[in-house]
Amino acid sequence: MKGHVNEKLLEQWAAGELSPAEEQSFLAHAGVCDYCAELLGEFLEQDPVEPPAYLKDEILEKSRSIEIRTARTIRQTSRQMRLFFYSLKVGLALAVSLFVLFVIPQDGNIKNRQEPHLLDTTKRTITEKLQAGSDQVSEFLEEFAGWSVFVDEEEQND
Repeated sequence: MKGHVNEKLLEQWAAGELSPAEEQSFLAHAGVCDYCAELLGEFLEQDPVEPPAYLKDEILEKSRSIEIRTARTIRQTSRQMRLFFYSLKVGLALAVSLFVLFVIPQDGNIKNRQEPHLLDTTKRTITEKLQAGSDQVSEFLEEFAGWSVFVDEEEQND
C-alpha cells in the first residue's frame, strides 16, 4: 500500500472490494501508522462494519492510545494557538492605529491649525477637493517620515 488511508480505501474495504493482498497491506499499514489507525478507528465507530474480533479490538485500542490522544490534543491546541496569535495581531494593529491617531504629535496645535477646506466658503470642484486632500496626505506622510518614533539600534548601543 502506498501512502495513508483515505475515505475511498475505507469504503472499498468495508464493501469487501479489496483483494486479500490489498486488505492485508491496508490492515498492516493501519497497525503501524498512528494516523491511519486513528482514521480506521473513527471509521469503525461511525460505520459498524464487523472486522475480525481481534483486529477490531486491536484497532480500537490503538486509536485510544496515549499517542493518538496526544496527537488530537496537539492539533486542537494548534488551532487555538493560531486563533490566539491572529487575535494578537489584530489587537496590535488596533493599538498601533490608536497610537498613530492620538499619541504621535501633529504639526502645531490643532485649535490654531487652519484647515483650508473649513475656511473656504467658495464652491470648489471635486477635482480641486481631491487635489487638496491629496496634498494634505502628502504633507502628513512627509511629516511622518521625519518623526523619530523608533530608536535606532546604534542609539540603543550608545
